[in-house]
Amino acid sequence: MEVLCTHSEKMGIREFMDTLFAIMRSPAKYFESIADESGSRRALFFLMISGIFYCSVSMTYFFENSLTMGVIMMVNAVLMPALAAAFTFCIINMSTLSRVPYSKVFNVYAYAGGALMVISWIPGLAMVMEPVRAVLVGIGLVKACGLGKLQSALLVILTAALLLIFFWTAAPLILELRAGFE
Repeated sequence: MEVLCTHSEKMGIREFMDTLFAIMRSPAKYFESIADESGSRRALFFLMISGIFYCSVSMTYFFENSLTMGVIMMVNAVLMPALAAAFTFCIINMSTLSRVPYSKVFNVYAYAGGALMVISWIPGLAMVMEPVRAVLVGIGLVKACGLGKLQSALLVILTAALLLIFFWTAAPLILELRAGFE
């Protein structure tokens, strides 16, 4: 039995679950179906619902209901896909003649990240899920953005490298700022 996904702007629990199962069942078909999706509202809602679930479960089980830690985790859950999408978007526009809108790149990262965030809270699975997330992003870049397989693989690798360099560079600055406020 095939489930047809209608991509309306709203994202309730039913639409969230349908989207989650569609991504897990067949990521290639799902990312192909969102290729014409305009805007990022639906993807952002999906990411935020996943982030809320991830943060609430993590706070309950691992951080003794620390609201501060929950807020930090939620900001991280939403901003990391946006930052990774920004790096990928910049690399695409600097290296190719194709112009892919940021909203399409963000949608790929939001759906891939949100789908895996639902199970990433389980201890030990977060590190295992990162390569799976990379594969989902690669599939999304091919199917939703129309890029080649090799190009998508290189984009995922370059984006990961840029994120690491960015945080390795920012870490000393953040530590200095933190020391200044103490």
